[in-house]
Amino acid sequence: MSLEQKRLLDQVEQAVFVLEPDAEGIPRYTAFNRYALGHIQRREAEVLGLTIRDLFPGRYGETIYGHHLRVLREGRPFTYQAHLPLHGAEHRIEVTLRPCLDDSGRVTHIVGTTKDISGLGHLQNLQLGAEMFHAEIEDFVSLAAHDLRTPMRHVRTIAEMLREDFEDMGDGKLELIDMLEQIGTRATQLISDILAHAQATTTQSDVRAFSFRDLVNEVLALLDPMGRCVCNISGDQVVGDRAATLIVLRNLIDNALKYGRRADDSPLHVDISLSAEPDDFYAVEVKDNGPGLRDPAALLLNTGTLRTDGGFGLLGVHRLVRARGGTIDARNNEGQPGAVIRFTLPGHLPSAAA
Repeated sequence: MSLEQKRLLDQVEQAVFVLEPDAEGIPRYTAFNRYALGHIQRREAEVLGLTIRDLFPGRYGETIYGHHLRVLREGRPFTYQAHLPLHGAEHRIEVTLRPCLDDSGRVTHIVGTTKDISGLGHLQNLQLGAEMFHAEIEDFVSLAAHDLRTPMRHVRTIAEMLREDFEDMGDGKLELIDMLEQIGTRATQLISDILAHAQATTTQSDVRAFSFRDLVNEVLALLDPMGRCVCNISGDQVVGDRAATLIVLRNLIDNALKYGRRADDSPLHVDISLSAEPDDFYAVEVKDNGPGLRDPAALLLNTGTLRTDGGFGLLGVHRLVRARGGTIDARNNEGQPGAVIRFTLPGHLPSAAA
């Protein structure tokens, strides 16, 4: 890259880098603008000629390296999101890779642009947290309305019993009975209206086409950057709620990694699979060979009952899945160690729909 081109890149107030395939087709960094170098806090001479795997060893580097190879192979732009440790904190970034082609259609360079979307992720978490809190209120209102409907029916029944064989003495007692019955009728109608409102309440979804494999790798790069667990991913493209899928998977995989330590210190194996379900739903299953679930965690997922040792994360994903019309259940493996957690969400697999 010429000095003039480098000066132009330095004028861009956004992280920009350039990759170029070497003689063996390995994408290596050939330029960083000043903004990008400020992020990674290294001198350009230290990183030129390296690959992403050299900069970030482990699962994170391997995942991003696969994106670089994909653009070289397909010659089409590609955008992905990842979590990157910067300045002592973890940042969520969005990277767009744009290939430069020669006259024969071969990729000669890849220009990458990076933007920090950590604030956007924080806002999404706040929104989803508000949705779950709203769902909790709706559940409370619904339960309270159900509980109140029965005594209101009793009030109407008692009013009807009082009216039978009642001798009107002209002292206004019959009017009081009529008033009592009217109060019961109106209260019952009000409760029915409240229930109808609670049942009609829906939450917003982030429905789009996305790569399930890339999503899982993004979660693993964040939670298991050193690749200590052995993970097998089954599934490709899906059209559905990406944000909800990401949040649920992040919580389930995090729980598997935290509590899946094996007594013999052998590696934890996690199988994550995607499958089509009837009626425009897709299912995701997370299976591990750890010690399995304790009863409170299973009860939490199966019934939604709050348990002090079940963790807010599992309660949150339970409510999140339910708010979108899906299901979630948990069980232990039969005859072998480990747990299986399976959830469904609205959507479909393009290959299954074809």
